[in-house]
Amino acid sequence: MVAQTNEGSTVAPMRDGVPLPGTTPPVVLSQLAYRVFGPLRTDRVRAMLDCLGLAGLPADPVAVVAARHGVSTVTLNIWSKMLAAAGSRHPLPIELVTELARRTRTGEDHLGRVRAVGTFGLAAPRPPRAQPTFPPATAAPMSSRSDRAAAWVAGRILAAVGPLRMSTLHQAVTRARRARSRPLIASQQLASALRAIGATRDDRGLWRAPEGLAPPARYRALVAVAAGRDLTRQEMIDALRVAGYTEMSANMRKISSHPLIHRDGPNRFVLIGGDLSKS
Repeated sequence: MVAQTNEGSTVAPMRDGVPLPGTTPPVVLSQLAYRVFGPLRTDRVRAMLDCLGLAGLPADPVAVVAARHGVSTVTLNIWSKMLAAAGSRHPLPIELVTELARRTRTGEDHLGRVRAVGTFGLAAPRPPRAQPTFPPATAAPMSSRSDRAAAWVAGRILAAVGPLRMSTLHQAVTRARRARSRPLIASQQLASALRAIGATRDDRGLWRAPEGLAPPARYRALVAVAAGRDLTRQEMIDALRVAGYTEMSANMRKISSHPLIHRDGPNRFVLIGGDLSKS
């Protein structure tokens, strides 16, 4: 509902909705979609997250997303408006507004961010800055703090599932960092940062975790439950819950953003790994 002033101009609706517990845009959007469409219409929740670029893939054109979920573009737009109606009334802490309003960084999904910000009734973020071109460097630059953080994520993945090729590892790190709105990292940068933390690459092209690095307990538990199995979406959610994730986290976020989980087809999910046996 939009109010009118005495002069006839319109003002934005009051943000009088019930606050959600999430603290980042992806989490709040997931929770908002679940609130709007409820547990009985998870198909709509999945379609909305896909449209917002929060289902493990960058945001696609509406027609592509609609076809992927077997609905018309008109239907998808109606669902988007329902979600936006709730989003425009959702209270926004200053930290969330700051994150939503900032300029899109290079490598981020700008279309997904535009749709996410629009869901909350805010102005679209500015696109990434044009990147200057530089002559080839004569020596590899030192890893940045962001690169090293990505490398430690990769190291924990390797410690959990074993040796991996860079293509598999880079995709896993990208899933994890996109879900947390972290800057993405190129595979060459990731390789340099991995070497800096002690990871090694063997003569078959497989990366191995730094010596002595232990994987997180929930990673170990998930591998114990799901490694080597082809699971449906619900079965993978159940595996996440067994591994120690909450039901909401497993259902709304981890199923699409967990670095160890790869969507291998319609309603088919597997854990990454097994690159050693493929070499």
